[in-house]
Formats: sequence, C-alpha cells, structure tokens
Amino acid sequence: MNLKIRCPTPLRCRTPNPSAKDQSMKHQTPPKPKHQKPISVSKKKRPWAVTAAVIVMAVAGIFIWQNKDKSEDVNSSTTLSPTPTVARAEKDPLVGRWVRTDSNGGYTLEIGSASADGKLEASYFNPNPIKVGRAEWQKKENSIVVVIELRDVNYPGSTYTLNFSQNNDQLSGTYFQAVEGVNYDVAFARIR
Repeated sequence: MNLKIRCPTPLRCRTPNPSAKDQSMKHQTPPKPKHQKPISVSKKKRPWAVTAAVIVMAVAGIFIWQNKDKSEDVNSSTTLSPTPTVARAEKDPLVGRWVRTDSNGGYTLEIGSASADGKLEASYFNPNPIKVGRAEWQKKENSIVVVIELRDVNYPGSTYTLNFSQNNDQLSGTYFQAVEGVNYDVAFARIR
C-alpha cells in the first residue's frame, strides 16, 4: 500500500527519520475508499413520502366531491320553482313512482317520462328490477290508459293495462299474468 503522508511541519518531515514519519501519521486522517457509495437517507423516506402524497390526494378528492354535492344542492335550491314531484305532476300526471296497493311496497312502477308520441320511459321492480318490453300511454275518451308489458324470466309478456284516475291519483286496471294465463284486478298509488 502506498500512502502519501502529510506533515504538519514541513521542515521536520523532509528528513528521512523514521520517528518523524510516525509522528506525522498521527495528525493525518485516513483516506476514503474511492468506490464506496454514500448511504442516502432520502431512499428510506420515499415510502413515507409516497404514502403521504396518496393520503393528501385522497383527502383532496373527498373534499372536492363533497363540495360538488353541496354546490349542486345550492344551485337546485336557488331556482324559484315548485318541488320536482309537484312540477312533474302538473306537467305530466303519469310521471312518478307508483306502488301496487296489494303488495306492501313489493311491486313498484316508476315512470320517468311520457312523450307526446305515446311512449313511456318506465321501470318495474318486484322488488328486483324486471325488464320492461313495452311501455305506452294513450288517451281514450276522457281517460289516460297505460300499458306496461314485462319481458323477463317468469314474465314472458305479463301486461299491466291501467287507467289513470286524476281524482284519487291512482292507476287501476288489470294485470295479465302470462305464465298462469290469469287476469288480476290491481291498483297503484303514487308514492312520490
């Protein structure tokens, strides 16, 4: 090993005296190895930094999502119009949620919209969703007639034919149960 020796007092170190050489080594720091990598403290902190960033982003997302809902509530409450149910009832008497009076809330018919061409946007629940194959309305004499045809497992063409009664806000008529081939008298009352 070839070591370079530094001497604090240059005059004493110039003489080839072994004792002077030993004294000069006392004042010298050992050399650092050339290929040793310094230990990085930041590598140990990275998992914490990533975790902290994820937490901050999640909290910010929740905050934004909650404020979005509040801003929608504020925007909807600032309009000076009747409640949506009342407005729909005045505009279109069929739109709303209807429950069959003999079912304790199990059979529900939801009418989302009624177009001028006689089509209805409707959903049916028993209590799970049942596919609606056809939903129509038409005016017959002084009455509105609603026809809802169901097309699902155990409902192969079962059909409601209902008359809207504006006096008691009900849909009443018959239900043709296609599997049994039997008609039942039924009525639906508006729940919202």
